Amino acid sequence: MKNNLLNYILNGAIILFLVVVAYFGFSLINNSLKTDKSIKEITDTSKSLTNQPNLTIQLDVQNGSGENGVATKITDYLRKNNLDVVEIGNYKSQNVERTLILDRSGDVNKSKKVAMLLGVNERNIIPQTNNSLYLDVTIVIGKDFKELKPFLEKKK
Repeated sequence: MKNNLLNYILNGAIILFLVVVAYFGFSLINNSLKTDKSIKEITDTSKSLTNQPNLTIQLDVQNGSGENGVATKITDYLRKNNLDVVEIGNYKSQNVERTLILDRSGDVNKSKKVAMLLGVNERNIIPQTNNSLYLDVTIVIGKDFKELKPFLEKKK
């Protein structure tokens, strides 16, 4: 009788152990399938993003005119036109005559778009590719800033 009771307890423990193992096995397989699916979704999303052209233009605005607040006004204008101004500051010289567009990424179309938006002549686009800056364009504001669209539109 003692052996019989011990056998029932051991058999019950084995069955309980098998149920727990089956549960963990099912959870492991189920989670592994979900992970594979989410990895596939992430991969598909990144592929679709890389197939699209880079629609944003990241730029910095440097004031070389010697006038206070000019870079801020141009930055506000650019942001209203959906450009990503990531930095604003003073240029190394405060005696720049003409506003310049410095092409940092080698994508002259982005520089042309910025020039057109501001009303800067395309002859003032200067290629200065510098991938370490993580910028597409640098705008150096010159003393001719009153001729730029942000200042002309405010007069109207």
